[in-house]
Amino acid sequence: MSLPVALHAQNASVDQLIKKLPPPEKVGKTDPAGRDPLAKQITASAKAMNFGNAYALSQKLVAKYPQSAGAEALQGQLALAMRRYSEAASAFHKAISLQPDFAFAHLGLALTDLSQQRFKAAMTDFGQVTHILPNNEIGWIGLSVCSEKLGRKKESLDYARRSTSVAPSSFAAWQQLAREEGVSGNQQAAAKAMNRANELRRVALKRSGH
Repeated sequence: MSLPVALHAQNASVDQLIKKLPPPEKVGKTDPAGRDPLAKQITASAKAMNFGNAYALSQKLVAKYPQSAGAEALQGQLALAMRRYSEAASAFHKAISLQPDFAFAHLGLALTDLSQQRFKAAMTDFGQVTHILPNNEIGWIGLSVCSEKLGRKKESLDYARRSTSVAPSSFAAWQQLAREEGVSGNQQAAAKAMNRANELRRVALKRSGH
């Protein structure tokens, strides 16, 4: 179960990025905090869409495990879903200070900045994600989205192409490439990329039984 998109995404690509946040039970799963009964209660509350309760429980989890990057990141994820951006940023920063190579925390911080239209800051955050996870498309898609918002069309297209290069089976990557090819005026390439995105989406839906 992924956290629903409680944010007003600026476009479909941002929506795809937010949907890629892992479910609460997978955040810091190797962390002792993730095995605490509180973590199970947080997951249950999130699944029931009771984010207020889930967030309150996450605060208790952080208090119980003050050195847990996973607990901080989980709190940040819930704050982000509730659009409590200041609290989300604080939690993600704390998680990063505890575990500098924690890609999820960098991604959460990137989405927090992106949701507030802080595109330059978000680019720095997404850059950290690509440094830690160079073969994962999510950081490259994020860089593409931010570049477009900043008017850097060539960079945006380059990043979108990179996302499909590292993740050729990603629907979101091809969707972003289709968008950027279109923005660049290459409608033929845009249509080709969108056809590929739709094909991958159909395959994914078929596999999931929908």
